[in-house]
Amino acid sequence: MILSIILIMILLGLLLILNRILRYLLISPTYLFLIFNLLVLLISPLYFFYYGDKFSLGGNDDIDSTSFWNVYSLFVLKDIFFIFGFLFYYIISTPIIRRLYIENFNDKLFGQIIKKNRIILPVSVFLTFLIVILYLNTYSVGLWDRDEYIPSMTKSLKTFAKILSFIAVICLGVVDKAQKPIANFLVLIIVLLTFSTGSRSTFLLLVIYFFFSYVGSKFNIKNSIKFLFNLSLSFILLSYLISFRPLGVYGFKPYIIAIFNGSSDMLRALAFNIYYSFVFGVFATAKTMKLYTNDWNDMFISLNPLPGGMAGWPEISGELAITKFMPFTLYGQVFEAGIVFTLVFFVFIGMIFGYFEKQIRKLLMRNNRVIAVFLTLILLLFIVYSFEYHLRSAFRYIYYALFIYFVYLSLKKIFSYKYKISNRLE
Repeated sequence: MILSIILIMILLGLLLILNRILRYLLISPTYLFLIFNLLVLLISPLYFFYYGDKFSLGGNDDIDSTSFWNVYSLFVLKDIFFIFGFLFYYIISTPIIRRLYIENFNDKLFGQIIKKNRIILPVSVFLTFLIVILYLNTYSVGLWDRDEYIPSMTKSLKTFAKILSFIAVICLGVVDKAQKPIANFLVLIIVLLTFSTGSRSTFLLLVIYFFFSYVGSKFNIKNSIKFLFNLSLSFILLSYLISFRPLGVYGFKPYIIAIFNGSSDMLRALAFNIYYSFVFGVFATAKTMKLYTNDWNDMFISLNPLPGGMAGWPEISGELAITKFMPFTLYGQVFEAGIVFTLVFFVFIGMIFGYFEKQIRKLLMRNNRVIAVFLTLILLLFIVYSFEYHLRSAFRYIYYALFIYFVYLSLKKIFSYKYKISNRLE
């Protein structure tokens, strides 16, 4: 415990230094990483010492206080190493890039995302129609009432419906203010369909829609409060969705009945949401360190950017798990590799985030908010997956972000070259 307190004091000092050289940005991947992990550091000891009715998924919560403080100290330490990595990238950056870090780009993030594009709403209407057809084809009357949570269906159609739903809510989130009533109605249809399936993607769809609507509006206190209120409602809805799982009957009708008659334990589900989001990973990491013995071949395969079949992932994936449905965590695998590897790994992650911090701010400076937000969302998936999933599942999002940005730069150069050629011909 004493070591943890000392490390927290060091971490707070580094955060003060970071705050002086890096201006806060709503979509800053660096600050998102640190805010998420600070919430983990705050909530996990409160749960461990003061929450009596433990959830203990997979029996992970059954550790003594010594083991808890040991893994807690490692969580603090990796945040320190992460900041070291960012500071190193900052030091080796040019003075122009350093000035970029302290500029305020929050205003650049807000305002109508796509102006005077009349095709977005018709496309969204068509996508919503397709989504309705796909859900009716897969669930049919089961959307209203069914006995199985996931009935037998064509999984490819269900997956296609989910993908179209995400595309549709992004499109609806960026329509202009005059079209918002229609957009709200279409989003309501999509949300009611996914709500009827009991899928937690309902929560993600709402968050994405509210976020794009928020950044597409003016930046002021009223809109910020409205956004936070909408996020809170989305989180409560997620709690209800989790509480529906043990009901035994599924669909829109039993879900609505459960909400109004109180048969779903929403408060318990809300507590579980907080536990699963900010606490579970700490105990899963402790269990990973207990069960896992570091193997550098596993580490190489986990970090290999090649597809799983080519990298040899199927041969080892089954062994890297606490239970059949609960994988080892990235943090547990990295911590178990030793303090030197932990240092190198998280310093590298800090440098990678420093690089994307620079690129995201450059994109905002050029008013390219869509790519900036998309890169942030990919890195946010890395942050969340690191807490609950094994190294390969989480680290692939770093590769995805690098690949997407490479594609963006390549396409930009191609179109720029074609534009120059066409001008010369004219």
